[in-house]
Amino acid sequence: MERSENIASQACVACKRQKRRCDKRLPQCSLCLRTSRTCDYADTPKPPPTAADLENLQARLTELEERLGSITEQDSLSATAGISSSSSLATEPIGPNREPTSFPSALFLDIDCYKWSNMQLPRPAANIPMDILSILNQPNFVMDTTSLYFDTIHPWVPIISKKRLDLGISLKDGGPDIALLFLAMKLITLPPPPAPKITSKLYSSAKGFLATLEASGAVSFIYLQAMTLIALYEYSHSIYPAAWMTVGACARLTELLGITPGKDTMKIMSPAMTWTELEERRRVWWAIYILDRTISLGSRRRFCLPEPADTDVLPVDDDAWDLGDVANIIYYQVTTPLLTPMSPFSRLCQSAMFISRVAAHRSDSPAGLADHITSVLSLTEDLNTFSFIVAEEMDSSPTNGYIRLLAPRCLTWSALFLLLDNYCCPEKLSNEPGYTTSGDVKGPDELAAQVQATLVVRNISNQAHRTTTDIMDFVSNQRNDQMGRLSPLLLDALYCSMVTFQWVYREGADEEAKGLLADVEACMGRLSQRWKLASEYLALNEVYRGAAK
Repeated sequence: MERSENIASQACVACKRQKRRCDKRLPQCSLCLRTSRTCDYADTPKPPPTAADLENLQARLTELEERLGSITEQDSLSATAGISSSSSLATEPIGPNREPTSFPSALFLDIDCYKWSNMQLPRPAANIPMDILSILNQPNFVMDTTSLYFDTIHPWVPIISKKRLDLGISLKDGGPDIALLFLAMKLITLPPPPAPKITSKLYSSAKGFLATLEASGAVSFIYLQAMTLIALYEYSHSIYPAAWMTVGACARLTELLGITPGKDTMKIMSPAMTWTELEERRRVWWAIYILDRTISLGSRRRFCLPEPADTDVLPVDDDAWDLGDVANIIYYQVTTPLLTPMSPFSRLCQSAMFISRVAAHRSDSPAGLADHITSVLSLTEDLNTFSFIVAEEMDSSPTNGYIRLLAPRCLTWSALFLLLDNYCCPEKLSNEPGYTTSGDVKGPDELAAQVQATLVVRNISNQAHRTTTDIMDFVSNQRNDQMGRLSPLLLDALYCSMVTFQWVYREGADEEAKGLLADVEACMGRLSQRWKLASEYLALNEVYRGAAK
């Protein structure tokens, strides 16, 4: 049968790139028509940008910067449309005539001199590399990137103000760092590269640009936001030791910028002009705090960021912040009772604080055995209580709320696994990684703690298994590009449950445990299509399986 003259012979370039189904209609496919983007059926890829192309792009960038610089309150709402239609970024001039301003070393060598002499930080002035420019100049890049980011990533790690971005406020003071931020937003929305590739080309470009800005003396809040998203990407795809190092760099930069809550830091940033901006700074600090605790779960290494003070506050309600609704803002201190209803991101912060409490317990030298066991049981009860509270909130929430609360509950389980791991073994273990016996015999109190720890670990493993059933039901109804709505922060707990089922089956050939293990493995396999960290956990699980043979 002859092909209709109104149907192209192949999918359009945009649908190919985004792996969408293309109906191949001419002159424009339905998806491109609906999203108002250019529909191109060219067989050959577009050539790299020429010098003339880059000159034109620079002119567009400069024009947009001037337009955003003179924006008024009345026409602020139109800024997003202007940005989206041009797919350009507000940035500093990047021509050859611009000389970078040297970084004031007095900020580190003599802070008093820096203050009384009124030295100022230079604005980022590095050139944007050609490969970055070609990415940013793709049709509808900003619109498509921000749409997918706020739909999938933002719900579980809300650290970029959509309101400020929509109004163009975040772009006013941005230079090359805003280009890096959009690049990082794009990066975190992408699935892992196909094997055997370890990292993607976009990741390499983002890391290179990050290093370029650092070498040029870039110090800005936008730069920190971009670095945080890159650190999250590295953790989510098990890129080590880069993930560990980037989280540490984020922690250092929070201290430099002075956004650590309640601390006497340098405070070199200008004061926040709105409550929304102030809350955005607070949320970025908490996101780095969460990453700092989560990335240390498996290695049991020390944290970079300090603990918040009792008087410091948690993030406010997520929806109220997204809307800029100052009338419905309620602040809660970190010591607020757990039963107080809070938003998912605040719950995530609380679960990370529990990881800190567990780590502190593991590192403390007990004054006496009885006190030590009492402390373990008390902390276990607190964690179980918090897990139950979050579970009730999940059950009473719609699907979106349930998904956003998965990470807080799973991180709570991770804290329980970390706390009770050494107490489950019948042998008395030495205080070091692995199952190294101390040679001593357990007393009655220790045996009672062992029984309790084993019951709790088995119980939360069973709960994790039931959660994987919900996850599989959820992903069965989602497009591949929506898989990012599931936070990678839940993966550690699922891995710990797999190891627990391996242990139970290895010790007693429990067929039920074997079946539960297979279900969790299937879920992790599905999640590995979005977060490579899941496939790394599956590989470690095979190490345990091989050791049992």
